[in-house]
Amino acid sequence: MTFATAGQDQNHLAQTHLAHTHHGTGGLPSLGKLAAPVFWFLVLMPVLVGKAGLLEIIFPVGALAVGALLVTRDPARFAAFTWWLWFLTPEVRRLVDYQAGWSVISPVMVTPFAVGAMTWLVIAQYLPMLRYRAYFGFVPVMLGIFYAYFNGITQAGMAAATFALLNWLVPVTLGLYVALHWPLYPQIRDAVLRAFVLGLALVGGYGLIQYFFMPAWDARWLINVGMTNQGMPLPMQVRVFSTLNSSGPLAFLLVTGLAVLPAARGILVPIAGALALGSLLLSLVRAAWLAGLFTFAWLLLTMPGRHRLRLVAVGVGLILCSLPLLSVPLVNQAIVSRFDTLNSMENDRSYQERQEFYGRFLIQALTEVRGAGLGTIDTATKLTNEDGQLGAMAFFDSGILRVPYELGWPGTLGYVAGIIALTVGMLRRGGAPPDPFARCAETAALTILLCMVFEHTLVKVTGVGFWFFLGMAMAAKNHGLATRQAAVQQPAAREFQEDKQWTEA
Repeated sequence: MTFATAGQDQNHLAQTHLAHTHHGTGGLPSLGKLAAPVFWFLVLMPVLVGKAGLLEIIFPVGALAVGALLVTRDPARFAAFTWWLWFLTPEVRRLVDYQAGWSVISPVMVTPFAVGAMTWLVIAQYLPMLRYRAYFGFVPVMLGIFYAYFNGITQAGMAAATFALLNWLVPVTLGLYVALHWPLYPQIRDAVLRAFVLGLALVGGYGLIQYFFMPAWDARWLINVGMTNQGMPLPMQVRVFSTLNSSGPLAFLLVTGLAVLPAARGILVPIAGALALGSLLLSLVRAAWLAGLFTFAWLLLTMPGRHRLRLVAVGVGLILCSLPLLSVPLVNQAIVSRFDTLNSMENDRSYQERQEFYGRFLIQALTEVRGAGLGTIDTATKLTNEDGQLGAMAFFDSGILRVPYELGWPGTLGYVAGIIALTVGMLRRGGAPPDPFARCAETAALTILLCMVFEHTLVKVTGVGFWFFLGMAMAAKNHGLATRQAAVQQPAAREFQEDKQWTEA
């Protein structure tokens, strides 16, 4: 993609959004600035007065209203708002269940997907942009997903297939949404960094509270869902899942946040990092611990030279901040014993079960030519059962095997080819100036992609982490190249103007 062609198509997009973003007058806050804070205030009030059941209507309707206001008017605030929904929605659902009664299927949980799907309206207006090489990889990815969707309708039904489609497609389109808005890259970057710094502090801090005190609504939810792999619903006997649904998504979200944190500034950054690291350790997710080590190593290799020393200082600081937590005997025992299993995997039950699953299911997954279709795996199976319980294929430990099994050969071919093309394009520097946030975004995306060997990390909230930061890395490169090109052209234009004035004189 060259900026002589793509830049012309994007100018109208950038001018439109900038005009909407700066339409306030008289120094008063714009409606876009107030929308998200007002929404979260309206969410908090019913909880405080014991009427959280009202949120089954207020939460999805209010979030859709805020999303509709921001998605075309202020992409930066829209991106930050969607991340807050991913951070907090499961906790809102637990509060609703605690005050209003347990519900197997909750409309609250669909909210982040519904708001993220609003990006489809914007992307539909700029479909011609997908013909450029930088964006073309999204085309086979979406075609592969839609193939599995129509296949899933015939095998699991419309409801289950559509819910699964949201799980797969919304993360992809959120990434494409921010990639298309590269002229607004600085605003989106700053808004997302603010959301992640505050979000990591909140999610990480609440995770520590959950571990040491175990709020009643979290304990009640853990009992209702019966997830025995999360430990006991008691203080210091649980694997921390904080405001998310389980320890796995929480751990990968925290790793993603820690990957982008070095690009942030402010007094809250080290606090957020320390709280996030504490909850990451207490999640006891070994795959995320290994992912964190890869994240740190990759950042050391790719960050601009002057930022590497700061990265090392941040890493040392986080380790020192975690020492008080590790000094608690029960905490130290839980973490150390979990670390020890990495040295004796042959005796680890989780590893043995995963190995047995690979051996039993490998041939079946790779020979599923047509594919099982969307809606036949994971939480979507609730919609195929009359009692709303998870189906037999709800738990699928391997992301690598799930893709061919669920998408089939035609869907897998497009999905994998598109991801390879986009990842290679993301890593290709192409003369773009060094950008610390871009390197952090690349690292976050690569880390989540490599974790596919453990579980399917390209859907739901972990999938948002991959696709969103892949899109941000693309936007950073396009914005950097356009800025450099403009800087080169500006002196030439000024010299031409001076020559013209002299000639006319």
